[in-house]
Amino acid sequence: MNYTLSNTIDRPLEVVMEKFKEPEGVKHWMEGLQRIEHLSGTPGQVGAKTDFYFLHKNKEMKISETILEQDLPRQIKFAYQSPMGYNEVELLFEKLSDNSVRQTNNSFFDLKGFMKIMGFLMKPMFKKQSLKYMTAFKHYVEQ
Repeated sequence: MNYTLSNTIDRPLEVVMEKFKEPEGVKHWMEGLQRIEHLSGTPGQVGAKTDFYFLHKNKEMKISETILEQDLPRQIKFAYQSPMGYNEVELLFEKLSDNSVRQTNNSFFDLKGFMKIMGFLMKPMFKKQSLKYMTAFKHYVEQ
């Protein structure tokens, strides 16, 4: 399953990057995130591995992240492994003006088990969740 979403953040690219790179900043836009555990590599750099722990339906869920590519402020690409399967997210940041940035999310999912069967039907739910995080990030930067 693949999809692309984008929105516009009304702040300079430098401000967007400053907020994006804040080590604990992700807690402001990823609803349900309880804690972050850095495992290896240099944070924010290719090869860095981090576990994210979410509370989902009163159960803890771990998602493991690996940075695959990093060319900030233009682009960064992540791989995520979870019980549902494998996911790659490429985030692109394009300066539109001195005070405006387009954020684009290119997502790819390779789901496992029951989720593989349900993935086609659940694509709108996945897109909605990605857009929710993007919108929360936009609000976090613009506040």
